[in-house]
Amino acid sequence: MNRLWNRPRKTVVGVLRDALQTWRQREHWTMDTASDEIVKSYYNTGFDGVWLVEFQQHVPGKDAVRVMRTNNERFARWMDDQTKDSTLLPINLLPAVLQALPMDLRLQAASEILRPIGLDVSILHTVPVDTAVSSLMVALTKETGEGVTAFARVADRMTADTLQSAKIELEEAIASQRDALDHVNAMLAGSDQRCKENSRSGG
Repeated sequence: MNRLWNRPRKTVVGVLRDALQTWRQREHWTMDTASDEIVKSYYNTGFDGVWLVEFQQHVPGKDAVRVMRTNNERFARWMDDQTKDSTLLPINLLPAVLQALPMDLRLQAASEILRPIGLDVSILHTVPVDTAVSSLMVALTKETGEGVTAFARVADRMTADTLQSAKIELEEAIASQRDALDHVNAMLAGSDQRCKENSRSGG
């Protein structure tokens, strides 16, 4: 049975477009610069050896501004699903775009894409602790705040729409709290294991 929180509210392209816009505004970048960061991520992580999508690259003798603008024009076409329904972002580039995003926006975007089909995401424990905690804190603060705001609207106007919105936002807040709790439990388990190993080596 489908649940209310499983209903998508954005397209996958829309989720990525909003995440890129947030990232760009946060860093005070142009879209040319944001697109350039995606291209760098694509080549630095070796995705080009798998998917063989070619981008303009910074090489001696090439106009850097033109390189960035050409790549951004390509991404702009791929990210526009509001005026057309063709030539959108190739699915094989989804990991490259997510990889380029800061961890908090990567986590938020991936969760928003997968949650409508009943899946959620979490940060692998191989990620440095300070980065993981920081990202989880951002997500926890955002989702909890949106949950409180949506719940407050119910008091002002109790309609089917406000109740459905509150349900969705509160469930997302609970999910972010669960991610934070899972991370704490994982770190506790790792700490206990290290204590046992130290005890054995000391004995």
